[in-house]
Amino acid sequence: MNINHQEEVVIYTDGSCDPNPGPGGWAAMIIEPIKNRVIKGSVEYSTNNRMELTAALEAIRFIDPDQPIILYTDSQYLQKGVEEWMDNWKKRNWKRKGGKLANVDLWKGISEEIEKRKITWRWVRGHTGNPFNERVNKIAQEMAARAGK
Repeated sequence: MNINHQEEVVIYTDGSCDPNPGPGGWAAMIIEPIKNRVIKGSVEYSTNNRMELTAALEAIRFIDPDQPIILYTDSQYLQKGVEEWMDNWKKRNWKRKGGKLANVDLWKGISEEIEKRKITWRWVRGHTGNPFNERVNKIAQEMAARAGK
């Protein structure tokens, strides 16, 4: 079920792999006026960066396209990828200056969503006591541990 109203939706995302690469987990908290929702998932083998991107993409897709989003991540890879690097990757046909771009499938998915939506990307320093960041971090770690069993 998608959320459908015009207020900004606040999302916190995180991804985890232990070891990296290894079993992976991701989580997103969608903060709503009445309650907070958590979406999460895991895969048997991934990387931390893939899980960070997956968390953001799954959370964005969960929200109605007409709703503006403020997305918080502790991943500089995700935040800088979107705000600094993506335009050049597109100009190079989804390649880095040095060659192959990792996680191109997820980057393309995020790019498609960005074109349809209003998203404000915010970086938050991880593991500094932000309760929402700490919660999604814990859930992502639990999901990675579950995938490793």
